[in-house]
Amino acid sequence: MSSQQRIFLISEDISLIGELASAARRLNGDDYSSIAAVVVGNQTDVHQVGSYGVDSIYWVDQIPDGYLFEDVFLTLLELVQQHKPSSIWIGATTSGRLICGRLAARLDISAITDVRSFEQHENKVVMRHMIFAGGAERLERPLRLPALITVAKGQFAAEVVQHANPPKVITLPFLIPEKRAVLLERKDLPPVSVNLADAKRVICLGRGIARQEHLALAENLADELGAEIACTRPLSEGLGWLPRERYIGISGAYIKSDLYIGLGVSGQVQHTVGITDAKVIVAVNRDPDAPIFKQADYGIAADLYEVLPALIQAIRSTKGA
Repeated sequence: MSSQQRIFLISEDISLIGELASAARRLNGDDYSSIAAVVVGNQTDVHQVGSYGVDSIYWVDQIPDGYLFEDVFLTLLELVQQHKPSSIWIGATTSGRLICGRLAARLDISAITDVRSFEQHENKVVMRHMIFAGGAERLERPLRLPALITVAKGQFAAEVVQHANPPKVITLPFLIPEKRAVLLERKDLPPVSVNLADAKRVICLGRGIARQEHLALAENLADELGAEIACTRPLSEGLGWLPRERYIGISGAYIKSDLYIGLGVSGQVQHTVGITDAKVIVAVNRDPDAPIFKQADYGIAADLYEVLPALIQAIRSTKGA
């Protein structure tokens, strides 16, 4: 990249901005002109983003009541048109994808979605990203600038950077969009203290779990291993047995754990794309032809209700030895 290029980062998830900033620094080395973050939040958010080594911060300190995060689109569009960044990196959240689609339409450019890595190819930066709902990956290079991309949480590690000078903070006014969705009601979700992207061990539950009350058996295993509980999409968005933050898959979390144990997980590609970077994958499923076994390092083709108690007892016996 030339020394005149600039990267813009934006997400309502402040820690995700940190991940994007780390990726941008590794990609560009000393060749970038600047990395600028667009922050919608309070002074604490601005301070946190400043610790990620960005060069400048464009700050929208408040969104008016009744407006949503994606309504910052018009403010971001004017900023892009004024400063003409070489690329815009957007966190692949629900709001981020909405912003990305609207920016692509207004700027008349294509977006490269669900980017997993950046690579050098024939002296050009190319992006490896998922296609076909995670069924395949493709290397792609944007032919028109600015490059517009989305990156999901967990693809890169956020790093705190000590800068000699703090980033310059520029306050932006919130521009009222011409058209928008109307916010009718807000409902608070129960607090969830889980970060699957950072978990070292993950126990994932699939549709092989017959009843909600049977989750306790898997929780016993998680307690023995010091693991986080996760699930496939049907248990979260379909049955509501576990909060959405524990769902692994194409529109959920991506993990890089040392150990993943799938209990009753069939292994559809929409889920397995989220566990590709796990170091060791263990699968328990009574169907020997379940797709999960093709990706597993270790597989047990048996009823999970027989395997789980035996596994818990074996771990406890080992600890007691």
